[in-house]
Amino acid sequence: MHEQLWAGVGLKLEHSFFHFLRMGESLQPPENSPTNVTLEAAGAIIGARWQVPFHAYLDAFLLMARSVPEIINCCFGYDSTKAMKDWFDGVPADEQTRRKQFSLEFEQIYKNFRDMPLSTARNISAHRVGYPDVTVAVIGAWGVRYEGSPIEHVPSTETREIDIPELGFLSKPHVLRPDQATFQIDGRDLFDACREYLAAARRLMADAQEIAARVHNDKFLTSPPSK
Repeated sequence: MHEQLWAGVGLKLEHSFFHFLRMGESLQPPENSPTNVTLEAAGAIIGARWQVPFHAYLDAFLLMARSVPEIINCCFGYDSTKAMKDWFDGVPADEQTRRKQFSLEFEQIYKNFRDMPLSTARNISAHRVGYPDVTVAVIGAWGVRYEGSPIEHVPSTETREIDIPELGFLSKPHVLRPDQATFQIDGRDLFDACREYLAAARRLMADAQEIAARVHNDKFLTSPPSK
C-alpha cells in the first residue's frame, strides 16, 4: 500500500548503493586494454585521477543515505518546516492525526539514525566546512607514506630518481593508488562505516513501513507537494 510514496524512498536507497559501489570502482586500476597498454608504453599516465571521483561519490552517498528518513517523515508523518506546515494544514483532519502519530512512533528510529557518525559526517560536509573528515594513506612503490584528505590530495604519481643513465627507464612515474582499507573516518574503516550506514538506512525503511502499515493502514495519504 502507498507504493507511490515508498517509491522515492527506495530510489534514494538505490542511489546510495550506486554511489557506494562507485567509490570502490574509482579506486580500481584502468582496464588493461590494448589502447591503454599502448598509451602507457608511449609514456602516458593512465588512471591517476581517482581522488576527485572518489570524494564526489562519497559526498553523494552521504547525501542520498541521509535523505531516507527525511523523505519517509515527509511522506508519512509531520514535517514542521514552514513550507510543509502550510501544506499539512490543508490535508484532512483524520490524516493530520495519523501523520502526527506516525512521526511520534518514528521519532526514536529517526533519532538513532541521525546520531550515527556518518549522519554527522554528512552534516559537516553539507552544512559546515564542505567535506567530511576522511583521511587516506598511500604507501608508494619505494615505501614512502603519503597522507591525504578531501582537500589535501596525495600526489597522483611518484618517480624514483635514477642517477645511472642505463637505468633511466626505472624513473618512469608510478601511479599512487590506495587500498579501500586505508580510508578512515572517526578512527575506523570508511568502507565498513558506509556499509553499516547503508544497512541502517534499509532497516529504518523496513521499520517505518511497519509503523505506516499500522498507523495509516490502507487509508488515503496525500502526496507532499512536488513544486
